[in-house]
Amino acid sequence: MTYEYECPECGQEFEVVLRMSDSDTPQKCPKCSTVGVKILSGGAGFILKGDCWPSKNERVRGQMKKKNQRLDAKQAVVKREAPGVTLAPNVDGERTANWADAQKLAKSKGKDTKSFEPKIREERAR
Repeated sequence: MTYEYECPECGQEFEVVLRMSDSDTPQKCPKCSTVGVKILSGGAGFILKGDCWPSKNERVRGQMKKKNQRLDAKQAVVKREAPGVTLAPNVDGERTANWADAQKLAKSKGKDTKSFEPKIREERAR
């Protein structure tokens, strides 16, 4: 990598190409031989390519978005075409002929039966 330094003595800016493992090694100014101070810089822009880098993540994100759009469209069709789900009168999985019978069974088992009232009224209205 290329590291930038500034000489505290003469103000000279200079660059040195070093291995990352050698980045902490003091570097001397080429003009006056004083040890330079490392400058933090933005560095050069570069793109990492291959299976493990962000470009692939963006591509996969786009593919997943398209896939999810297709699945959402299929689910919307299924919801439109599927018959409505109805609740069958039962208590603890034991089915009964109507909601009034389900309420009686629930009462005999010591359960709260208030939730059965709207269904019984609805059933009687039919």
